[in-house]
Amino acid sequence: MLESLVLPPVGLYVLVAIGLALRATGGSTRRRRVGLGLATAGAGALVALSIPYVAYALLAGLQTEPAIPPDARAIDAQAIVVLSADVDCDPPEYGSDQPGPLSMVRCRYGAALARRTGLPLIITGGVLRPDRRPVSHVLRDFVEQDLGTPVAWTEDASRSTRQNARLTAAGLEQRGITRVAVVSHAWHLPRAREAFERAGLEVLPAPVAPHSIPHRLGKGLMPRGRSLRDSCWAVHEYVGRLWYRISG
Repeated sequence: MLESLVLPPVGLYVLVAIGLALRATGGSTRRRRVGLGLATAGAGALVALSIPYVAYALLAGLQTEPAIPPDARAIDAQAIVVLSADVDCDPPEYGSDQPGPLSMVRCRYGAALARRTGLPLIITGGVLRPDRRPVSHVLRDFVEQDLGTPVAWTEDASRSTRQNARLTAAGLEQRGITRVAVVSHAWHLPRAREAFERAGLEVLPAPVAPHSIPHRLGKGLMPRGRSLRDSCWAVHEYVGRLWYRISG
């Protein structure tokens, strides 16, 4: 809840609301100016973060790991680890939990990489809500039933990237595995790689879905809802990386 209230976009809406409240309640000239400044800053930041060029600039600083060559039949890893993300809860067309868009992209690539290299596939992700199955189990069913790729095992107790790394590393240690290819979105991999390496593993980054720079000037400057979402992902990652370093 605290994270949602502080980080964009909600944090910026809160900033605008506080500014408008200060402006509306009157008081001193300084108070009204501060309120106007806060509201203007929040609204301006929301507009800026929704511009595709801004979103790309923020994400580009995170997308530092090169993709594994698509024709590579052998990679420097003993297993493939897919980091779970979102889940679509009880969609009416399926009736049971399904992988969300982010999770589906990661699963498709992890399964393709496992089939190509013959390495065991591992999915990590615990319970997001008490009344739900572990995310890794939802993704495992999708990978095995829809993609036809066996999953060696799942880690189903973690609730963060750091826990993904620690609990997966513990399971891998029991199996004598020390080198893994970690599959996640390109903008998430720097934080994930750091977490897995701190957990004692050698990591081969396996990024998916890197964002590219807009090809047309007009589209690159036109605010879009998707760009606001992308910018929020980037801000979340920068804050997450800072928090991991502060908290150790």
